[in-house]
Amino acid sequence: MDRTIAPAAEAIARPNLPSTNKVSLTKDLDIHILNQGKQEVILFEMVIPVGRYQEPAPGLAYYLFKMLTEGTSKRSSEEIASTFDYYGSHLEVTPTLDHVSIKLYALNRFFPEVLELLMEMLTDSVFPESEFEILQDIRTQQIHQQEARNNVFASLKFRELLFGDQHPYGRRVTPDLAQQTSLQEVVGFKKALLTKPVLFVTGRVTDQELTLIRKQFESIDFQLPTSSQSTAIVQGESQRIDKDGSTQASIRLGKHSINRQHPDIHKFKIANELLGGFFGSRLMKNIREEKGLTYGIHSSNLHLQNASYWYIGSEVLQEKTDLALSEITKEVQRLSNETPSEVEFNMVTNYMKGKFLGSFDSPFSSHNTIKSLALDGLDEGYLYQYYDTLQSMKAVEVSEMISKHLNPESFTTLIVS
Repeated sequence: MDRTIAPAAEAIARPNLPSTNKVSLTKDLDIHILNQGKQEVILFEMVIPVGRYQEPAPGLAYYLFKMLTEGTSKRSSEEIASTFDYYGSHLEVTPTLDHVSIKLYALNRFFPEVLELLMEMLTDSVFPESEFEILQDIRTQQIHQQEARNNVFASLKFRELLFGDQHPYGRRVTPDLAQQTSLQEVVGFKKALLTKPVLFVTGRVTDQELTLIRKQFESIDFQLPTSSQSTAIVQGESQRIDKDGSTQASIRLGKHSINRQHPDIHKFKIANELLGGFFGSRLMKNIREEKGLTYGIHSSNLHLQNASYWYIGSEVLQEKTDLALSEITKEVQRLSNETPSEVEFNMVTNYMKGKFLGSFDSPFSSHNTIKSLALDGLDEGYLYQYYDTLQSMKAVEVSEMISKHLNPESFTTLIVS
């Protein structure tokens, strides 16, 4: 092999995507199975639909599920952590706006022991007061640190502007709210732990693992998820917030956007990628490379369970804020009015094809991609539609998507400086 000669580039063909099996675990529970990989490793995930729409007070779900690791009637928090370490396992508990994800990584041979421990935590947590006080102090300090950072505060405040401070997606958990939450409130919300979950398992999955999971879950009487009641969106006006000691300005601008079920979703994703979705985007070339106003700028379409929104985010010097906003608007308008060249368009779609294949480069990557679809009621057909759109879309349709969905006059803007 002559390593001085680069291998020939080949067009990416329509891939064969990994497929999952959805089987009935118990009379009330299904499980999504992705049997993939050569290593004797299992990723088991419970997605529990308890988020901002279901919690009685903002941030309560965070405390409830984080307390799972703090002790049961049989084990202390140290013993729980030591047991997972002893078996070479790892547990992640991640509360989000829409649900709580509990991920358990384990070797197949130790899966029975760590799965039993996980179920003990779900059904026999005792919520020790001393551990809650420590968790509450840590959480309060985390929020203080987030609010002190303009970029983090701006993202949270921007969502509040888009939805309103009384909307589940708009309510911010302040340090005062985090500190005021009582252990009694957390314990009173305890029944939410046994909300009917959506289950996923990936790796070297055999009948033995499924039998173990079935045995652990069949004796639990799960409650149905609380439905997400429709909540009015009270969108705020654009704002500029001054913070003492700041040298940079955090810019957030955007609007409510289309969801994954919308017929334009794949074309809009491609158009957004060209505008600001990757390092070679229009916004990066202008705002970073040509004007030198920022280290980075990015646009994205974010999908929540009950809403979607599109936004641009960047950090610039305070004195360059107005110039950056003007250039952002110019780039949106220019892409709306002028069809990108075939060279630029093909570069973006080829990049996105490679990125698409990268989302299936390991069993755990495939797990996350397929999980996100399942939670939105979609299947692998959605992914094939996306790839086919990358193949068939025309450059002129980029401008059509920007013109149709991104009118700068409809943007909400937040500057934190």
